[in-house]
Amino acid sequence: MSISSRVSRAIGSGMLIGVLLIADGAPAQPPGISDQAPLQPVMACRVRTGESKSAYQLLGTVTPSRTTTIGYSLPGRLRTLHAKRGDRLAAGDAVADLQTDVIQIEIAAAKAELRLVEHQLAELEAGSRDEDIAEAEARKEAAGAIARRSASQLARMSKLVQSKAASIEELDVATAEADSSRQLLQAATIAHARLVSGPRVEQVAQAQARVDLQREQVRLLEDRLKKHTLIAPFDGYVTAEYTEAGAWITAGDPVVDLIDLDTVRVEVAVPAAQVVSLRPGQTIHVEFDARPGELLLGQLERIVPAADTRSRTFPVLVRIKNRIDDGIPLLMSGMVVRMDLPIGPETEQTFVPTDAIVLDGIGQSVFVVDVGRAASAGGESAGGESQSAVVRKVPVKLGVAQGDWIAVSGEVDADAIVVTRGNERLAAGQSVEVTVGDG
Repeated sequence: MSISSRVSRAIGSGMLIGVLLIADGAPAQPPGISDQAPLQPVMACRVRTGESKSAYQLLGTVTPSRTTTIGYSLPGRLRTLHAKRGDRLAAGDAVADLQTDVIQIEIAAAKAELRLVEHQLAELEAGSRDEDIAEAEARKEAAGAIARRSASQLARMSKLVQSKAASIEELDVATAEADSSRQLLQAATIAHARLVSGPRVEQVAQAQARVDLQREQVRLLEDRLKKHTLIAPFDGYVTAEYTEAGAWITAGDPVVDLIDLDTVRVEVAVPAAQVVSLRPGQTIHVEFDARPGELLLGQLERIVPAADTRSRTFPVLVRIKNRIDDGIPLLMSGMVVRMDLPIGPETEQTFVPTDAIVLDGIGQSVFVVDVGRAASAGGESAGGESQSAVVRKVPVKLGVAQGDWIAVSGEVDADAIVVTRGNERLAAGQSVEVTVGDG
């Protein structure tokens, strides 16, 4: 082996030993420190317990908050029916159109008449033209010249009559011509003064009145043209059609029925013994068998103080804000729902905020915070404001509602803490950083 090869092997062995010594001398990571993902922050509050009237379930029927039959107020032939049964319309959408050929011609004629009277008014307001005044002045001067000549002839004829050189008949003719000339001069003077003064105030006012009258006539026809298009008065669904395109419509004929389901009204018959416990404005929990995982809350709108003579029950109306998904309402007209009315006997109940209810399409549940489990797992308090904890998912059954709180039954202790914000992304057994508030 050559000397250079021995040197290279020695250098390589020395470098390897140095690397091993450095690695062996590096300080080890302290125990208990590891890379941990940050905990998800959530808000929570304690449940409330107390005596409250229990739920008394009654069936109610969903009805639209508004129902109307849309029709025309003027006759005409239907050109297009835009809305079909089952369509959802927005307020202001066109429902149908009448043919507008005749009304368009009437509007064009009325606008032409309006332009005519406007020009007449403008002519009066502009006053007399300088050329017209000059012409009237020339006529006045000509009439004055004729009047002076006639007066001179009359004076000359009078002298001739006195000298017996002319007859009385000739004097009468000269007198008539002089009188006529004076009248013509007076007429020319008046005409000139009238042109100089311009039109009378009353003439301008009359012309203005004709313009206003014709302008209102145009507005009347344009308003009638707008009524040729039938407009939806509110958001809703078409439930019936009464005509087709091409049909003749008389004033008052119905075209379609429209119902408003953005907000629905549920009518429920309540016995007289229980209706006295209800008050307008109370929050009512609504259950819908077809959607068991939904949280529906309504507001008691009014109590009709007239009982059914056979059943002795009073109609109670509950107003519910409906949900529209892809144009389809959650609650449809005619559906039957269950109403949890707070008219049962007084019982001890547990209430949670409605924000604590988690909906999964199958049922309702809440996330209960187990602070003790987090502490045993090494969780630490963060300055008294928040602390780590573990949540568990508890299925619950909903009861009566009280404002933003609702009664629940299930494995929820009287001193339990439930998650109110951030619960939509939680999973059972997940560790969280919880801040407890007042709900």
